[in-house]
This record gives sequence, C-alpha cells and structure tokens, in this order.
Amino acid sequence: MSSALCIGIVSKNGVYEVVALQRGKKAVAMEFPATTVGVEAIRDFVSSCGNRVRLAIAGVAALSLAFALGEVPGRQTFVVSSNISIAGQAAALAHYADHTL
Repeated sequence: MSSALCIGIVSKNGVYEVVALQRGKKAVAMEFPATTVGVEAIRDFVSSCGNRVRLAIAGVAALSLAFALGEVPGRQTFVVSSNISIAGQAAALAHYADHTL
C-alpha cells in the first residue's frame, strides 16, 4: 500500500459510502447523506487528511462529487465507471485507488 491515504466513495441510495485506507492502519468506513451537507462533510474530511490523498469515486453522483471536492495539489481523483465490478463497493474502490492511481 502507498503512503497516501486512499479513499473509496460510492454514491448510491441517497448516501455516500466512504472507506479510507492507510498503510498500517485499520480501514475506516463512514456514511454521509447525499445532500449538500453530506458533500461539505466529505470535503471537510478529505481536506483534513493532508495533501497526499487518492480518491476513487463511483455511482450516480460520482462526477458531480469529484467536481465538488475540487482540485487540490497532491490529491488524485479518479471517477470509476459504474460498469466496473468494484463500482458499488467503497472498500474495493479505496484499494483500487491505492493500486491504480
């Protein structure tokens, strides 16, 4: 696993499922409402994680969430197609961010 914090986010059923992975630490799973308040909470969480963050985002609102999180130096964001088998699993997306980005 890389030294970056790797985050997988799935947007589905009115929520954002989020899993964060970092080397040597237990994965953390969170859920946020798919509202502007939820987007702000995710933005605050990701911003508090420092500059080395890799995001893999999938689901119905993936593109809009990627834009809402903004372009930040040191952050890599990848929007994963809903046609990919891991697209519905936040933990799998976090691993994807670790190994692909």
